[in-house]
Amino acid sequence: MKYIRRISGVILAVILIAVLFTGCAGKPGAAGEGVTGANVNSEGHLILTLSGGSTIDAGYVIGPAGATGETGPAGGTGATGASGSLLSVSNLVNKITPTMVYIDAISSHGEVVGTGVIISNRGYVLTAYHIITRATTINVTFSSGTTVPATVIAGAQGRDFAVLKLGTVPTGLAVATLGSSSASAVGDFVVLGGFSLGYTPNPSFTFGIISAFRKLDDTYNYIQTDAAINAGDSGGPILNISGQVIGINDSADIYDNNGDPVMNMGYCLPMDELLPLIQSYAG
Repeated sequence: MKYIRRISGVILAVILIAVLFTGCAGKPGAAGEGVTGANVNSEGHLILTLSGGSTIDAGYVIGPAGATGETGPAGGTGATGASGSLLSVSNLVNKITPTMVYIDAISSHGEVVGTGVIISNRGYVLTAYHIITRATTINVTFSSGTTVPATVIAGAQGRDFAVLKLGTVPTGLAVATLGSSSASAVGDFVVLGGFSLGYTPNPSFTFGIISAFRKLDDTYNYIQTDAAINAGDSGGPILNISGQVIGINDSADIYDNNGDPVMNMGYCLPMDELLPLIQSYAG
């Protein structure tokens, strides 16, 4: 548009010069009258003023710049939408953190640390079996810093899950909301939590998507994710964006069968396969 305006300006200048020096070839004025002025009216027509006072409409040249319109009134405030089930990641973290516990399992072979999720206000904790294998002493530490002993009441090495019972159940125990892994889909955003590398007192979180639903060589089904899983995260929750626990962290591939490094391939136990196993113990 700016180029059209420049060309039109040149044409207008040429017309004006031609008219001033040679006269207009359009509607003739009175004999002997010369052009004494020119302007563009509101309709974009060139109007020539002759020395005798008469005018000649030389036709359309270019429209003048339009007047700036008045600013319209501010729109009204939109209606507040219905409360949705989706949480921001920070709100999700704040919601799940009180339900996560640090697990310290001690055996004659040494010490193993990991993560657990409180699944009942009666003091039941879901975690990974490989954390508490052969443990003679299990201590559970809450986000408040309080530590209590726990015992194993159920578990399976193959499926790699375990249910712990707290020796002392604090008042007002926070409980995680369990969701359905089968209701999730590849590409869904997920957040993983755990006490990575055994760092305390606060858990850490990673963010990613569900990469696949995979059956591995052990014949069990897993949720594959590109969110990082590190030592200490085992037993921690994998959450959908609504803040529901859809599984627990289990393992990650670091190298392939040829010894080449692998990236962003973590595996979680799907909640739908764990629920029938834990409900008979934790309700």
